Amino acid sequence: MNAKYESPILTRVLYTFGALTIIAAIIGGAMICANDSTSEGIAIICGGVFAGIIYIGIGQAVSYLARTAFSTNNLQTAIETLVVKRLEAIEERLSPTTPLLVRVDSTPPPPSAKNTYFYSDAGTKTGPFSSSEMRQLWADSVIRDDTSVLRDGDTQWQTYGELLGLKKK
Repeated sequence: MNAKYESPILTRVLYTFGALTIIAAIIGGAMICANDSTSEGIAIICGGVFAGIIYIGIGQAVSYLARTAFSTNNLQTAIETLVVKRLEAIEERLSPTTPLLVRVDSTPPPPSAKNTYFYSDAGTKTGPFSSSEMRQLWADSVIRDDTSVLRDGDTQWQTYGELLGLKKK
């Protein structure tokens, strides 16, 4: 963002044309005032000055729009740079070797399809259930993340959330 704002050529042309119009109107009006009619000369001076001011005003509008576009472009560049850096930082943290600590959606991933599961219902082992059945039990709020679950073949009970690797730290 080392770019420097430069006034557009159109702005300088309009300023110059406005100034020349004012000068020409004053000179022309003064000559008419001196030779023929004062009222016509004053009308020419007033009209020329008014036209010159219009040109200068348009030049200022062009300059304002150019400065706004320049500032907007600088702001856009700054935001893009920040977003790219933030995304790169997120990508580093989400590398395949780093486990996810937070899930974006609220549905836990399904357990492995080839396993069967049991859950503890008031101390009673209930099951077996497939992984899709366990997901449906969770979705129906029959079991929660803190419900004790045993995967067939395991010897230790875990919570549904721990079994899926969603344990909050």
